[in-house]
Amino acid sequence: MADRSLCILQVITPARYSGAERMVTYLSSGLQNRGHRVVVAAKPNQILQRELTRRGVEMCPLGISGKVNLLAPGRIARLARQINADIIHTHLSTASLWGTLAGRLLDVPTLAHVHALNTKYFYLLADVVVTPSQGVRDHLIAQHMSADRVQVVYNGIPASRFADLTPPYQIYQELDLSPDQPIIATVAHLSAKKGHRYLLEAVERIGNRYPHLACLVIGEGPLRARLEKLTTRLHISDHVRFLGYRDDAVALMQVCDVIVLPSIAKEGLGLCVIEAAFLGKPTVGSRAPGITEAIVDGQTGLLVPPGDSPALAQALDKLLSSPELRATLGAAGKTRAQQMFTMDVHTEAIEQLYWQVIAQHQEAK
Repeated sequence: MADRSLCILQVITPARYSGAERMVTYLSSGLQNRGHRVVVAAKPNQILQRELTRRGVEMCPLGISGKVNLLAPGRIARLARQINADIIHTHLSTASLWGTLAGRLLDVPTLAHVHALNTKYFYLLADVVVTPSQGVRDHLIAQHMSADRVQVVYNGIPASRFADLTPPYQIYQELDLSPDQPIIATVAHLSAKKGHRYLLEAVERIGNRYPHLACLVIGEGPLRARLEKLTTRLHISDHVRFLGYRDDAVALMQVCDVIVLPSIAKEGLGLCVIEAAFLGKPTVGSRAPGITEAIVDGQTGLLVPPGDSPALAQALDKLLSSPELRATLGAAGKTRAQQMFTMDVHTEAIEQLYWQVIAQHQEAK
């Protein structure tokens, strides 16, 4: 069976272009490069459309968002029938709720992707559930989801993500930074669960020790105005720069000494710390499900308790004060990333799951 190509319908209802949407883009491109036909069904999203189009992946905008949208499963089912989909692969809760129901209506096998800690109820109709980390898998099993239905497939980053990056000297010029000053960054949607508040409080604690410290906050979201006010209140405006969403975030990471992911909950794996590892950058993250699998404490980066500003400040100080430690952790992180988190490894694992799910679905008939 594996010697033929598949028609794969990917389904996602993004509000933005963040980790899950990027993984859909990378995976769709990788599967297409392996000879499969991939169609992405999503509610209209300009950034997702642009990124898929750049890679030659077909996107079909559909009115499928919202958990009370009773028209969504029919719309997904019609598209799946039109393209003669062999399998429906859903991402996040809303798309999984409607996409797996569409699969049941059509008798088409489904694979649901849980990208962060979430309730099991949106994924109950899927033939197989995929998680990006053991932490997310454990969270679902703790809700009494059958363990044999949940598979871990670590996220992967395509090599193209690191090709033709803007040279560091141009980044320094653009941001008016100097190679001599300490630079840290976080790349995440500006929402409460990402823990930006604790990073800003940590910057306040170490600001006097590092008077030229620059903290780059890369990302956009509903919390931006509140975080900017907090920056002013903490008197760290000279240190912090809000750069908004940047599709060249990886290029910006090149000039950073440390990448930080201070999430307090619901982190699937943490793409930005994996990207940092590929660049040989040490990382600091919260000791929370998902992140603890992306960062090996004391070997590739440092882990701190979620929501603990003093501990975060201490970890940053430890790294910023030791170029040798940064180099050691960064090198180890790069080696580990190249072994575990490539897009080729991820795509092959997902492809094998497709064949497994399709075979099981046919046997059950």
